[in-house]
Amino acid sequence: MRPILPLLSICFTLLSSGTSSGDDRRWLVSLIDLVELDYQDQCGQRATAAWDELTGSNKGLSLKLERDKAFGIFSRQQKTDVKSAFNSHTLTADDDILRRRVKLLLQPGDSLLETEQWIRLVTFADTSLNHIRFAPDYECGTNNCTLRELQNNLAREQDEQILKRMKESWEKKLPDFNDYLDNILPLLRNASKENLYDSVEEYWDALTEYEGATLKAREIWDHVKPLYTKLNKYVALRLKGADAVGKPLPIHSLRSLTGDDWSNLIEILLPKHSDIYQKVYANLHVMDMGGLNAYREAEKVINHLNFGEIPSEIINESDYNGTCPSTIVDWCQPNKLKLVTCKDVSISNYMEAHEIAMKLKYKLIAATHSNNTYALREAPRYSAVYEAIPGFVSLLSMTPHTLDRAGLYSLERFNYNPNYHRLVLQLMIALRDLPRLNFYMAADEWRLQVLMGKVPFAKIASSWSEFRKNFSLIESSNIDILGDPYVLMNKPHVGKFMGLILKYQVYQSFAEELMSDDDDLVEHVAENNQRLIDTMMHGYAFVWTEMVSDLLAKRENGLEYTGLTDYFRLLDEYLDNQLDPTSENTFEEYIDPPTEADNENEIVDENKENKEPDYEDNEDQQKTHDDINENIIETEDESHAKSGSEASTVGVLEIKNPVAASDPNENINPKEASYNVYWWIGIAVAIAVVIVLVAIVARKRHNHRKQLERQRRQNSSA
Repeated sequence: MRPILPLLSICFTLLSSGTSSGDDRRWLVSLIDLVELDYQDQCGQRATAAWDELTGSNKGLSLKLERDKAFGIFSRQQKTDVKSAFNSHTLTADDDILRRRVKLLLQPGDSLLETEQWIRLVTFADTSLNHIRFAPDYECGTNNCTLRELQNNLAREQDEQILKRMKESWEKKLPDFNDYLDNILPLLRNASKENLYDSVEEYWDALTEYEGATLKAREIWDHVKPLYTKLNKYVALRLKGADAVGKPLPIHSLRSLTGDDWSNLIEILLPKHSDIYQKVYANLHVMDMGGLNAYREAEKVINHLNFGEIPSEIINESDYNGTCPSTIVDWCQPNKLKLVTCKDVSISNYMEAHEIAMKLKYKLIAATHSNNTYALREAPRYSAVYEAIPGFVSLLSMTPHTLDRAGLYSLERFNYNPNYHRLVLQLMIALRDLPRLNFYMAADEWRLQVLMGKVPFAKIASSWSEFRKNFSLIESSNIDILGDPYVLMNKPHVGKFMGLILKYQVYQSFAEELMSDDDDLVEHVAENNQRLIDTMMHGYAFVWTEMVSDLLAKRENGLEYTGLTDYFRLLDEYLDNQLDPTSENTFEEYIDPPTEADNENEIVDENKENKEPDYEDNEDQQKTHDDINENIIETEDESHAKSGSEASTVGVLEIKNPVAASDPNENINPKEASYNVYWWIGIAVAIAVVIVLVAIVARKRHNHRKQLERQRRQNSSA
């Protein structure tokens, strides 16, 4: 630690000796600089301890507890010193940045708790998380296993009773629920008072830097809830049948521990035509796209977006033998970052790799800005922008062109049935994001209700499971909320909730600039990424809400749910179709793409019939098709623009000698053979013309519908 106390004493002496206002300001700036340097030292020491703990060092937990306890004492002392100096000086109107730094140092959050209370909080959280992470005796069927093995087995297990026992073995490792209710959760009231706020909700809103953040989150959730409810009912229908629709689902049936991610159910929920999932999943495993390999692929995407490279030492020196989700360890020094993650291969982990890698890049970009001191880079605030931009990159990792570049799914194959493939991609992403949104809201709302006395004392111990049943349509235990790190550390989820909503607005703002839905969105973002870079460079120098308008190219200046609901339009229609068989929402005809073994075109068989896709049937079977549909090629129409979600195609028939095979000695009438050839050619041309006309009409209808939808959003935003 730097010898800062003598320097602070000199500053205080000079500030109290009647110097000029200009000298006062200079000394205040010097004081703030020194305080921030000492904070940076604290950050480095805590990061080293956190790294040792996360990687399983024998003394890692004790060292982390020691550093975390000391940080609370340090933070309270620095607040007192800064406040003493700040009271002797009045800032001018153009001192916005200095005023911002002072505010962040005077209100650093929970670390202002009294020493005994702070030690109680960090001891509870650090010890609980360490025990959960490194317990060796979880139940995996008939064997004991680690947390990572438990997560992997949970994803694959089919037996309901085994799943239930696995989750119960995890719950036994959670901290005491009564201890949490009596001694940890109430600390939020004390923390809000120490930071000069009247209520916990107001305190959390301030940490999120959005006035009325919780109220806004509730308003947004009311609009997103119908889509979540449909997904919940669809999951119930596929898992347990029609009788279970609308009833709470047990968390273990979701192959989840806290119910905030349903990705492990994807194979049960796939629609009939799920070619893109099968091939992406297979290619991820063939290419071993987990751990280090996943992050190297994510780095390629980030570099393709023109954000620059991530220093190789950050990626190479990280630990890929831990557990997921990933954890970033930040030493608060240039290029001094590492992460702890797992090397398990899954689509969810692949997307997470892109998100976490972009968070690393976000921190690196923020650190390059000359005005970003420690407080303006590492403020204890929950910025929705910090969540949104990396989340946006995770969405880009699943776009058609990105999957093609990664060798996971060819763009040519995608163009055969773009709507079906987009539907499957949307389902995969929805299973990650919609349950997460719901959990964020549920965890915050339940804690606020308990703290405000809205839950009768006698029912508090069982109130979480009851709340989850009503709010989430999920059957929870009374204690599984304590598996969430933010709950253990008394942190709010509202910032993450808003960031998840904002990432879809960012996606929409770029997607609406494309000439066609089939254009390469990553290329477009790479050419127009300055608004993203500007936002990241500012760090915490500005409140994140002040940057939303520029981030969204001035289309909107606040959070709106429409970006998310528009993104999941196809999924919404599909869920309607599944839950109501009389629904008119249908997709265009499915086309079997050619297999790798198809070396030549097939002869037309007029006895084959096209059938409408039946989403009620989840068996692994494919429709039969006319050979016209088996010989599809894409047309180049204007600048390769297709009909948004319906690619323009034309049937091409390879016309072979139409004369039937006969006795070689039998004479063949050349005129009759010639007539048959011309007749078949005429039929082929007519069919091709009809298909082109249908595609053109479909494209025009789609473009018209898209134009009306944009006008509707513009009118609603106006």
